[in-house]
Amino acid sequence: MNSDLAYVERIQKLVSTCRPPPPDVPSLSVREYLRRSEREDWTVIDSRSRRERGVSIIPGSISREAFESHATQHARRSLLVYCTVGCRSATYTQALRRQGYEAFNLLGGVLAWALAGRMFVTLDGRPTREVDAHGRSRKAFPTGYRPVHSGWFWRWTAQWQRRLFGAQSGREHEPRTKVD
Repeated sequence: MNSDLAYVERIQKLVSTCRPPPPDVPSLSVREYLRRSEREDWTVIDSRSRRERGVSIIPGSISREAFESHATQHARRSLLVYCTVGCRSATYTQALRRQGYEAFNLLGGVLAWALAGRMFVTLDGRPTREVDAHGRSRKAFPTGYRPVHSGWFWRWTAQWQRRLFGAQSGREHEPRTKVD
């Protein structure tokens, strides 16, 4: 019981740092989702960026773009939407509910998934314990998971350096593609 309380407090503290604050939408904990998914059909939607998804995803999830291009196929299913801690996914969940979908936000996002001891997979389906994380969420991942950064800041910095100072400027700061 105390560990559950500490877990919820840890997630709520991170979510409280979201700017702007996430909308108040129905959310499910990892445990609630897993219990409900045993008896209901779900579509799990990853609302993170392509770069974040390139590190790892929750098994069986699809991207926001894939969902939107085939939304009618998911009309009768419950939707679980996630991001890193639940800020961006809450906003998307709100939009989906306005469109009439039965959508829920994953409380705590991939951080909660990791805190629950669940596995992630790469885009090609290989199990991994690496998760894209940035800011305060990097320090919140439990032992056994490896928070990595997809490098958006360095790519963005290099892009602006090239725009401001010429085509070759900043190239030495771009991270190399990570290879396992």
